Amino acid sequence: MKLTGLISPNFSEETLEDAYKLFPSGIRIEGRTLKVEKYTDDEFGRAELMLADLVRDLARHPLDFLMVTGELFLSYKGPGSDLDILDLVKTITAVPASTVLTAVVRGCHALGLKRIVMASPFPEDQDERLVKFLAHYDIEVVAFRGLGCPNADVIWELPPASGYELAASVLSEHPNVDGIYIPCNKWRIVSVIERLEKDHGKPVVSNTQAWVWEALRLMNIAKPLPGYGRLLSEFK
Repeated sequence: MKLTGLISPNFSEETLEDAYKLFPSGIRIEGRTLKVEKYTDDEFGRAELMLADLVRDLARHPLDFLMVTGELFLSYKGPGSDLDILDLVKTITAVPASTVLTAVVRGCHALGLKRIVMASPFPEDQDERLVKFLAHYDIEVVAFRGLGCPNADVIWELPPASGYELAASVLSEHPNVDGIYIPCNKWRIVSVIERLEKDHGKPVVSNTQAWVWEALRLMNIAKPLPGYGRLLSEFK
């Protein structure tokens, strides 16, 4: 049995359903929530003040890995802020750790994605922050389109088909990119990743898919996992 710690904005057991679809049997997730009611810097700042205590709480468990998710929380302080978060974690625990944006960047690099498009459930100002964040790591977002959802509760109600439709639309308009990034683990789109790749011939990197990939790598239990996109099926 492996134990993964997860710190996630507005965490609930329901949000683990997609992650457990991807993890092999024998992995359990212990989650803690960063409360973010709306996408504002004040809310992200309050969440940041909670982070160290949540890491300490999880570190009392026999963790094999620790993941901090929440793209907007991670990017609100600017490019490279994921590394600051990981430095903080290292002062508290020696458990291997990562953030979802660190995983997204590594996933894009593993697949050779240098020019991408982004399909997002977020408001435009938040998407622009993600574009700048990825550019810091030499990943160019050629175009992005968002749904403008104001909070995670609205995103949670979106059907998986909404992710496919938005991603397919932006890919159709920009067919010469290397791939597509789809953020937010509240947008339950892992079930459409394979179809999207087959229909458009471009790799997909998404939130839950990327952090599971990162967790499996850093726990040294990586093996090809078909059905959820090239990132997991090719496992580099």
